[in-house]
Amino acid sequence: MGTKGSYTGNGTPASKELQSNVTQWLDALAAAGPDAPPQQLDPGQLLPSLGLFRSSGGHADGPGAGAGGGGTGTGGSAGGGAQRTIAQSSRTAGRAAAAAYAYRTGDAGALRELGLDYTQLRAAASDPIDWTSRIVDAACGPLADGTIEDKERRFVASEVAQWVLEAGTADTPPSAEEVVRETLAMIIFEAVVSETAAKMNDGSRPAWATADGERQLRETARALADRASLTITGPSASEITRAVEEGIGAMRSIWMEP
Repeated sequence: MGTKGSYTGNGTPASKELQSNVTQWLDALAAAGPDAPPQQLDPGQLLPSLGLFRSSGGHADGPGAGAGGGGTGTGGSAGGGAQRTIAQSSRTAGRAAAAAYAYRTGDAGALRELGLDYTQLRAAASDPIDWTSRIVDAACGPLADGTIEDKERRFVASEVAQWVLEAGTADTPPSAEEVVRETLAMIIFEAVVSETAAKMNDGSRPAWATADGERQLRETARALADRASLTITGPSASEITRAVEEGIGAMRSIWMEP
């Protein structure tokens, strides 16, 4: 999983609903056996993950929920659990996606705006770890306190940057819409695996089920992101960030509907 350890979720209704959806599905997957047809997880069952992110008004979860988690999991901010915000998660992921896109298309000016040098990135291209690290640092800044949410944002930035670099063909990079949807999918996926990792890896299921479960979670997060209604005007950091932020907010509103 992207974020492992003893973290057991932020204890909010969104986290509990998400854990219930994922573990019940994973139990059914394990019970059916490795040779049975896949037990598909409906993308709608991951919608509670959007309730894990605070809006600009400071609220996570559905109506009437508190702003922060009250869970006992470790690694989060002062309130018990991970303190995610739509704006911060969108900004760091959007900057990483835009930086990778600018590098892929040779846009040195856009890279300069993000604090990166095209020539230096080209020199680092032979070392994918160094190349990715430069983009992640530019998008997220230094990892100050190692909280769950900080680790999530850095993981998402790294995964999105690598995806943008490799997607499409040698001569055709992914479109701005494809970049935004993959960014949304990675934000959702990493939040899901953070909140459910302790239950998914508790040893109660065969290893194949957990591995297949993670693969399907990634695919389902992409399917959910594909459902988002988006308005995308271009591949700049501000444009990608805005589209991702609006996408999270729109899907979160669907989950909050009575």
